[in-house]
Amino acid sequence: MSPLLKPGRHRVLVAGGGIAAVEALLALHRLAGRHVEVTLLAPRPDFAPPGASVAAPFGLGAPAGIPLTTIQERLGIALRRGVLSAVKPERRVAFVDIQGALSYDTLVVAVGARARAAVGGALTFTGPDAVPELVRMLDAAQRGELRRLVIAVPDGVAWTLPAYELAIMAAVELRNRSATTTRVTLVTPERTPLALFGEAAATPIAQMLSQRDVELVTGVPHELRDGRLLLLDGEPLEADGVVALPAREGPRIPGLPADDGGFLHVDPHGRLEGVDHVFAAGDATSFPVKQGGLAAQQADAVAEAIAADLGALVAPAPFRPVLRGLLLTGGAPLYMRAELTTRGMPGRAQARELGSAGHVSARALWWPPGKIAGRYLAPFLATARPSALTDEPLIDRVAQPAPHTASEDALALVLALAEQDARLGDYRQAVHALDAAAVLSGGVLPAQYAARRDAWARIGAPAIHEVGA
Repeated sequence: MSPLLKPGRHRVLVAGGGIAAVEALLALHRLAGRHVEVTLLAPRPDFAPPGASVAAPFGLGAPAGIPLTTIQERLGIALRRGVLSAVKPERRVAFVDIQGALSYDTLVVAVGARARAAVGGALTFTGPDAVPELVRMLDAAQRGELRRLVIAVPDGVAWTLPAYELAIMAAVELRNRSATTTRVTLVTPERTPLALFGEAAATPIAQMLSQRDVELVTGVPHELRDGRLLLLDGEPLEADGVVALPAREGPRIPGLPADDGGFLHVDPHGRLEGVDHVFAAGDATSFPVKQGGLAAQQADAVAEAIAADLGALVAPAPFRPVLRGLLLTGGAPLYMRAELTTRGMPGRAQARELGSAGHVSARALWWPPGKIAGRYLAPFLATARPSALTDEPLIDRVAQPAPHTASEDALALVLALAEQDARLGDYRQAVHALDAAAVLSGGVLPAQYAARRDAWARIGAPAIHEVGA
């Protein structure tokens, strides 16, 4: 038995290493810490969500990942490397990589979904692994070898915001490289731009695309063939290169019931239908919108249900999806928020059945701001590194539109202050300033500043590490 585990406490096994898993850990610690002994089963040593990887091809860098050992030490959990390969619910046993097994009192499945290519002949943008190829496409455009670049959203993909980021930043990047002969086109099945955010997003996003010379086409992309992108419902588009978002498949875990897509059906509290003592949260579930903030909200509902089962909470709140999206634009980000409504149970909703009432603002609509809007995860990420941000749970803010130029001026000022602090030898304060700059720019920094942050953090490591102790 791990020295962290104490007899008599309820054993919770959280499987996964992404947003839903870490949010579940933080929520359980906050809500039921003295009642549970938690083990995290994770496939990788670091927590590094890929959300900001869309910025990497365009000279922007995301903060480095956080070692899971940091989370382990902060929360006092046990940590096990491996992949959940099967479950025997009747015995309360989870199998790891076919070789080992872990027993549990309650299992939380937060293993995410599998990405697959959905547009033939296209580069499927799955995160950091796809960055080098996209950079090569941008270089080809600069040389005049790629004249028509298409960003495509496959049918059935409900979370489309990364495609808009790729299209907008590609257009800005090509303009900066003087590759003005390359046309950027965004193809999406949506009736209106970023339809999940409702009418509030349609006009400003359409205007932003137009201002950056991004052509918007409504259609269902199918295959890139002989210099044309074939659409299932329209005329082919000329294309020299296509970058497509991936479709998703469920994890299909032996021993757990799943739908035809391999996803897990859960009730509004995250309980797996038909199976005792097993919960699920995040992209592994059948909720149609696969997005980090929603995964965190599902994890919160699971943690509250577990806490209530243990007598630590009276009335657990069900999953009520609030979509928060931060759109990276190559300049100041745009914040969007919408309350999603579904017909029937969230686990059985279809993307077309989701309705929303949204807000769009150039100022942060939640705090701490950032790509990952988890109730406990957002403040944890803000305080896991040196920062002056609070560790109180995430809160929403009233929408207050403001000119992007104001945010861009503030970002330039903070970067200049970081440079000044470094010149004076105050590397700890320089890192603080770059953390603040990352907040202003949506969690990413210009590549040269991302590298400087890492270097300055190493120089000031003794003083910096004291902050997170």
